[in-house]
Amino acid sequence: MPDSPEQVVREVGKHLAQPRLGKDALVKLLKQAENALSELSQSSSLQDALHALSKSLAQTTLLNHKDKDVKLLVAVCFIEVMRILAPDPPFSDEILKEIFRLFISIFADLTETSSPYLTRRMKILESVAALRCSMIMVDIGCEDLILDMVKIFFTSVRQGLQQSVCQAMLSIIVQILNEKVTQPLVDLILRNLVKDGKGASHKLAFDIIHNCPEKLEPIVRSFLSSCIFNKDIPVNDLRKLHHKVILEIYQCARQILFAVIPNLTHELLSEQVDIRLEAVHLIGRLLALSNLHFGQENKLVFIEFLKRFSDKSAEVRIAAIDAAKACYMVKSSGDEAQDILSKALLLVVLLYRLLCCQPFHVDIHFFAASLQGRLLDFDEKVRIRAVNTVCDLAKSNLSLFPHEVILLAAERLRDKKASVRKNVMHKLLELYRDYCEKCSKGTATVNTHYEQIPAKLIVCFHNDIESFRPQNMELIFAEELFPSSLSPKERATHWIEFFSYFKPEHIKALNIIFSQKRRLQLEMQAYLSLRAKKEEPSDEIQKKICASFRKMATSFADTSKAEECFKNLHQMKDNNIFKDLVGLIDEGTTFATSCLIRDSFLKRIGHKHPIHSFFKILSIKCSYSIFNREMICAIFESLLSCGNELTDYVDSACDLLLVVALVFPSLFRGSEEYLLKLLSEESVLINEKTLRILAHLAKPTHHLSISFSNVIYPLLEQKCIEGTRAESKYAITAIASLHSPDDQKFAKLCKKVVSGLNDNRNVPTLLQSLGSILEHSPSVYELYGRQIVNSIQDILMSTEFISTSGQSSLDGNSTCCCSCKLKVYCLKALVKGFLPRIARARINGILGKLLEYEKGLFPDIALCENDSLYLQLAAGKCVLKLATRWDSHISPELFRNTILMARDPSYIVRKSFICKLYGLLKRRAIPVRYACALALASTDCSGDVRAESANYLSEVLKEQRRFFVQQNRASKDSIVDNPAYAVVFLIHTLAYDGGFPSNYIEDQTSFPEFCSPLCVMLRALVEVDSFNRTEHGPTISSVSVLSGIFRAIQKAEDPSDSEITPKLHILSKIGLLIIKDLDKHCKMSDSPRHILLPSSYYKLSGSERKVDECQENFISDKLVKRILKAHEPYKHQDNVKCSFVSERVSSESAPEREACSALSKLVGRNASVCDKGKGNKSLASGKSVSKKKDQNTNSSLEKENVSSCGSAGTKLSSPGSLGLSKEADSGDCVSLLDKQKRPMNRCSTRNTRASEADPNSCRKTVDISNFRLRECSFKRDHDKGSSESQKHEALLSGSLVLCSELEDIGDCDDNFVKPPLSNKRADLKKRGKRALQLLNSQNSSDVTGVDTRDNVRCTRARKVRV
Repeated sequence: MPDSPEQVVREVGKHLAQPRLGKDALVKLLKQAENALSELSQSSSLQDALHALSKSLAQTTLLNHKDKDVKLLVAVCFIEVMRILAPDPPFSDEILKEIFRLFISIFADLTETSSPYLTRRMKILESVAALRCSMIMVDIGCEDLILDMVKIFFTSVRQGLQQSVCQAMLSIIVQILNEKVTQPLVDLILRNLVKDGKGASHKLAFDIIHNCPEKLEPIVRSFLSSCIFNKDIPVNDLRKLHHKVILEIYQCARQILFAVIPNLTHELLSEQVDIRLEAVHLIGRLLALSNLHFGQENKLVFIEFLKRFSDKSAEVRIAAIDAAKACYMVKSSGDEAQDILSKALLLVVLLYRLLCCQPFHVDIHFFAASLQGRLLDFDEKVRIRAVNTVCDLAKSNLSLFPHEVILLAAERLRDKKASVRKNVMHKLLELYRDYCEKCSKGTATVNTHYEQIPAKLIVCFHNDIESFRPQNMELIFAEELFPSSLSPKERATHWIEFFSYFKPEHIKALNIIFSQKRRLQLEMQAYLSLRAKKEEPSDEIQKKICASFRKMATSFADTSKAEECFKNLHQMKDNNIFKDLVGLIDEGTTFATSCLIRDSFLKRIGHKHPIHSFFKILSIKCSYSIFNREMICAIFESLLSCGNELTDYVDSACDLLLVVALVFPSLFRGSEEYLLKLLSEESVLINEKTLRILAHLAKPTHHLSISFSNVIYPLLEQKCIEGTRAESKYAITAIASLHSPDDQKFAKLCKKVVSGLNDNRNVPTLLQSLGSILEHSPSVYELYGRQIVNSIQDILMSTEFISTSGQSSLDGNSTCCCSCKLKVYCLKALVKGFLPRIARARINGILGKLLEYEKGLFPDIALCENDSLYLQLAAGKCVLKLATRWDSHISPELFRNTILMARDPSYIVRKSFICKLYGLLKRRAIPVRYACALALASTDCSGDVRAESANYLSEVLKEQRRFFVQQNRASKDSIVDNPAYAVVFLIHTLAYDGGFPSNYIEDQTSFPEFCSPLCVMLRALVEVDSFNRTEHGPTISSVSVLSGIFRAIQKAEDPSDSEITPKLHILSKIGLLIIKDLDKHCKMSDSPRHILLPSSYYKLSGSERKVDECQENFISDKLVKRILKAHEPYKHQDNVKCSFVSERVSSESAPEREACSALSKLVGRNASVCDKGKGNKSLASGKSVSKKKDQNTNSSLEKENVSSCGSAGTKLSSPGSLGLSKEADSGDCVSLLDKQKRPMNRCSTRNTRASEADPNSCRKTVDISNFRLRECSFKRDHDKGSSESQKHEALLSGSLVLCSELEDIGDCDDNFVKPPLSNKRADLKKRGKRALQLLNSQNSSDVTGVDTRDNVRCTRARKVRV
């Protein structure tokens, strides 16, 4: 019978007591004991049976045995004895310490997962946990052993260990913490909690804290509070990581941190940037982890955190932005994002509710509002991070992110820092590509806010930044705007969508890109054709090739480098390279084929080629990468699929087709069938835009494959009779393109038009059609000349309203009556008939009529009450139109009267005339001498007119100078073509001015005002000359040309009036001194030796004149200094004082002003001198000032009221735009008739009339009769018999006229402009202080205030009652 377990245990105990047992014997005995002990259950009665074994195991030789196997078996026997005799182990405290030390050494081997003894080790660990041996360790003071054991636990724990082992370790540590918590043990746990990698040791620490929050809270709170408040304590590794400790504890036992988190405000308010930075990072993570609940639970901390968005440190602000991004990414990814976004609370509301103890909810709109503020941060790094964050968040959820924030981020494209602009551009492109890709996949729908991104991108041209130059913007729209996988149809859809947000400035920018691309393609075609010629290349061909290279190089950012690259291209021998280029510039190439050709082209070049990047850009620019025929067909299909609905989408598609057709008409080959359907009788899409497209595409040079003449003509004829004026204009142009000018269709159409005029049907449209017919087919005039003249005369002589087939008003917003408009239309129709060369014999007659009309004489026109100003404006514009063809026939008198319209008393007339003039000069349709009008207007007292005219003058002169240099005319024999030659005509105009100071020697104060246009013109020419030298290298100097001109004028005289000659000499001498002062380095010896002056303006002096010593003394450097000082260039867009004279007068006290009466009388006498002599007619709009006293009280209406300039807040139009911007504010329209009855006030003024309610506020005013400022010194020729309404100065406040880039400058209704509308927000405090009155001192009148406000300035006029 085998021995019982008790007996075995006794026997083993005795044998183990024997000395010097070998390893094998020990192992055998210990295994027997292990097996026997495992069979015994827990019982205190077994203490005697186990006594011998316990005593033997406690021997030093066994406890400290060096063999691992023996140690492991001894430890197993110890844990079994402790299990059986629990809870009172039969060992002393010292023995127990050694036993626990043995256990701990066994625990260190738990990492050996492949060991055969792992089971025994796990058994020991689990038994220690189950027997709660850790409590014994605490009781006997084994803190160091406990710490070592916990360290071994954190070291030994692995991801592959059994769950029971990890649970046993956790249980042991929890038991210890429940008994006693020590700082070293907590530090150990926290170090493993924040250990990098977050492995099994991190999880063990996490679970420990999660199971013992109450026990750990005091020590953890004390530790963290010490880290927050006591920054002076020496920092150890754990204190450095206290934010990470908070973050981890917040995830496992946030109740531990209830007393710690409020202390974070101390760190947020710290003076040290790094402390605030770390605090912001921490709170941002806490917000993200808690799904923003942290903000609700800790209000004060959250509020202080939001303030860090405006922290004084850029790093902290950036950290706050990153925190907002992290929070949004968490919230936007969940299902509750929509609910949270719908609860948009502002920070102000949050603060208010907090102070009022009201509940509030924290959502990501707090961060959206804070991000908006950082988009305008003063630090560029913060702005960049804010933009990046906005774009990344928008990409994460296109539909839910606040769209207004995206548009605000896009505004940073105009940031002052180039680095910000470049970053914004790339991020917006990335966002838009992501949006397009998601739309293509169907995961997103068309969004109006994202479609505005291209409009924001296209207007960010900046020549100083390479990425924003037009040359590179083309690459952006070709390659970076859309994903490469997007189909042509999808691209066309997006183009239509975002093109609806394009304004004139966007279209202008797009035209620059398109035109640049088209020029390169045409030049490349020309070069390839030259290269393909089989004959030997001659010098002439080589010159042409070099010229092509120069022209194509302008399409690249670095023109000189590009020109060298083109030369390298020319040297290549592989003809396949040039065949690829031919394929790229073929308009029939599809997108897919174009990509293949580009890849082939670049492969032939080789990726290792030094200029591979240049050839890559060249391949993009040569190909139709922005628009091609596929996209044109897709747009047509989109249009036709809309049926007969006129929506914004349809309107945008038509506009886009028009822009593309004007630059790339060849892309419409293959779209003829779509055009036929678009222009079918059932379609409602037949409007001004589609007709203009047809008119342009129907030109023979565009080679459309289908003849439209028979199919489309009935429709075009209908539009000429029944359509609008704009439709008839383009319908006639289309007919002229489809048929020859002598075609009988024009004759038949003209007959119908004349018949319609006689029947008074749709007269405005018929007049437009008539004028266009006469312009395109002058032979029609020979057939129907008499009928045309009779019909027009009937309209001109009519004063009654003429029916317009249901059109109750020609322009509901215009103040011009229908009768007046019809007269203007008649005048325009007549003038168009004189544009063809065949009208040479009749041109002098119409020019004479126009001169009469400009003077205000209308013998053959029946005038309504307010027709005069409109007809004068129309006459001036007609002269400009005729100058495009018949400039040599325009007399000096007509020229003067025309350009002096820029000084017309009417604000609307001045603005409209300048707009028309600028457009023609910009296109170089008329000679540059007409730029004199811009010089006259650039000294206007109205702020917007002055600034726009000065900008236009500078722009026109630069363009003319550039064209002059490019045409290789920079030689002394081509002075007439130099922009500086315009001064010849400006001096002549000034000499004939009725306000020329006659007694200039005694009174030198009037000359600075009078010479202001000359000063402005010369200053602009000198600046353009300097700019041109920088851009084009050394060329003939404008200053030397001006010097020659002035010296030539001093040797000439006026051909018609000898009294004008001294004035010419005075002005030329002043001009000569001005240019010497403006350009100190100019050498007068470089002046051309021979200057040709126009014979109708000057003739060579027959004899030398004697030098006037008084005149020589008067014209000095001192006078020039005063002139230049009085007219320094405006450095701001603010309205400044009109002149130093008016400023001086307005600032004087009443007695001081009375001292100016002598000057006033002197100027008044000088004005009347102009009535003497041949050809010396007054240039004023009314009668000249009489020397005698006028007894009629109505004479007071002839005087001029001039006030100071407008406010400093004048809004100016962009100098880079083609036309003047158009703004419309709410307010009542002011008619020309009402304005015409008011005294003139071209300058905006402050309200000087005192309030009727407060008599003490009245200001004392003094009459200064006949005093003329520079703005009022130009008088236009009028006959003394002019009607009384023509004498009045018309106060017409700021109406802005729009010249569309898409529309021809000579638009059919460009004579009619909308009157100014009110702007109630004008700041009267910034207005000028002067209100100079030019009243007849012999007559007195009651004065009432007339308040006229507009969108440019607020003015206060004075009206005289008769």
